[in-house]
Amino acid sequence: MGSPVRRTGNSGYFHDDPVFAQRPGRRSTGRGYRRMKNMPVFLISIVLSLLMGGMSPCKASTGEESGSVSMDAALADIMTGTPVTLSQVVDEALSRRPALKDFRHQVVAQKDVVGEARSAYMPQLSANYQNIYGNSFLGVFLFPGFQYFDLDILTVTLNQNIYDFGRTASQVKQAKMARKGAKSALSKEVLDLKQDVTVAYLTLLMTQHALKTAYAGVRDARHHLAEAEARLSAGVGIRLDVTQARVNLETALLQRIRAINDFRTAQIELSRSIGIKKNPLFIAREISLDRFKRPIRLEADIRLAYRDRPDLKQIQDQVLAGEARLDNAKSQNWPSINGIGQYFLSSIPGQALGISYMPNYPFSTFNIGGVVNVPIFEGGLITRQIHEARARLASDNDQMAEARLRVSAEVREAALSVRAAQQRWDEARTAYESARENDQLVEKSFKVGTARSVDVVDAETSLRQAREDLVQARYDWAIQMVRYRHSLGDMSLSSTTPSMDHP
Repeated sequence: MGSPVRRTGNSGYFHDDPVFAQRPGRRSTGRGYRRMKNMPVFLISIVLSLLMGGMSPCKASTGEESGSVSMDAALADIMTGTPVTLSQVVDEALSRRPALKDFRHQVVAQKDVVGEARSAYMPQLSANYQNIYGNSFLGVFLFPGFQYFDLDILTVTLNQNIYDFGRTASQVKQAKMARKGAKSALSKEVLDLKQDVTVAYLTLLMTQHALKTAYAGVRDARHHLAEAEARLSAGVGIRLDVTQARVNLETALLQRIRAINDFRTAQIELSRSIGIKKNPLFIAREISLDRFKRPIRLEADIRLAYRDRPDLKQIQDQVLAGEARLDNAKSQNWPSINGIGQYFLSSIPGQALGISYMPNYPFSTFNIGGVVNVPIFEGGLITRQIHEARARLASDNDQMAEARLRVSAEVREAALSVRAAQQRWDEARTAYESARENDQLVEKSFKVGTARSVDVVDAETSLRQAREDLVQARYDWAIQMVRYRHSLGDMSLSSTTPSMDHP
C-alpha cells in the first residue's frame, strides 16, 4: 500500500484519500483530477489564513495512553475464538470432510469387488427343490382308482471351475488394481485436504499478525496526532501538521478495517476447510515456520514425486488394470473346463397314477461329469472386446506420460515460487529494519523541530507498509513451501514449537 501523502513538485502536499475528502464541510465535485489539481492552492490558503489570523490552540481529542488502552481492548474483542493448533484442525478435517468418507467407502466397495472375482475359484454349490401337485379329469376316466399325485424332487449340484486359461486370474488382477487405484485416490484426497487446511491455517495466522500490525499503525498515527496537536497548542507548530497527522490516522484506520475483514474472512475459510457448516471462531496458535522448511534438490525431488505422488500411483494402477482387462479379453478365445457333480432325489406316492409297476418309494441318483465350453463364433464380440481393451490400455499409458510431464512442471514451478518467496522475505526483513530506524530518526527530529509533519507521516507510512510486507512475506514463504511439499506428495511436518521471529 502506497503512502497516502504525495508530493507534487514544490507547491505543497495533497491528500487523495476518499474518506478524508468526503468529510463534512468539504465539497466534493466527484472528479478526482480536478480536486487534486486545486489542492495546492487550497493548502496555501490555509497557511496564509493561519499566518494572518494567528495560530489558535487545538484541544487534543485523546491522550496516547488512553488511546492505547481502548485500542487494545478493541483488538481483544475482535480476536476472540477457540485457540487451535495445526495438528488439531488437520485431524478434525480428516474426521469431518464428506469427500474423505466418500473415498473410504469406495475403497471398501473395491475390496468387495476383489472378493467377488476370487469367488470364481471356489466351488459353486446349489440346491433345487420341486413340489409338483397335479390332478386331471381324464385320469378319473382312464385310470381306475385315480388319485392326486404329489411329486417331491430334490436336486443338489456342485460346479467347480477347473481351468479357464487365466480368465479368472485376470479378473482378480483387474479388481485388485481397481482397489489400489481407489486407495491412491483416497491418498490424493488426504494430501489435498492437508494442503488446504494448512494454507488456511497459515493464512489465518498471517491475518492475525496483520491485524496486530494495523492496530500498531493506528496507535502510532494517534501518537503523532497528539504530538502535532500539542505542538500547535504550544505555539511551535502549524495547523498543516495537524491536518497531515489526521490524514495519516484516517489511512491507518482504513487499513485496520481491511485487516479486520481479512481476519474474519480467514476464519470462515478455515472453518470451510475443516468441514464445519457453521462458522465457529478459531484463533490460530503460533507455530515455528521452520517446520515447513525442506531442502530443495530439484532433480532428486522430481524422482521422489514420480514415486510418491498418489495421482501418479492411481494412473499406474489404471495401466495395470488395463493390462489385466486385455488379458481377460484374450482369454475369452480359449475353452473353459468345469467339473459337475449332481445328486437327484425323487419321491412319488404309491399308486398315484394307478399303475402297479410305478415305484412307490423314494429313489435317488448321483452323477459326476465334466463340461468343456469352446467358443466357436460369437458374432465378433470377443474381437471387439480385445480391440477395446488395447485402445483403453494405450489411453492409460498416454495419461501416465502426460501426468509425469505435469508433475515435473509442478515441482519446478513450486521450487521457483519457494525461492522467490525466500528472496521477498529477506528483502522485506531488510526493508523493515531500515523503515523502523528511519521512523525513529524522523520522530526524534520532529520533536526537536528539524523535521516536518509530512516527513513523520511518510516515515510512519513506510514503517506500516514494511510491517505488512514482512508479515505477508514470512507466511507467503511458508505457504509456498507447503505447496512445494504437496507437489512432491509429502505433507509430513515436524513438531510444533512457538515462533518469535515476527516483529
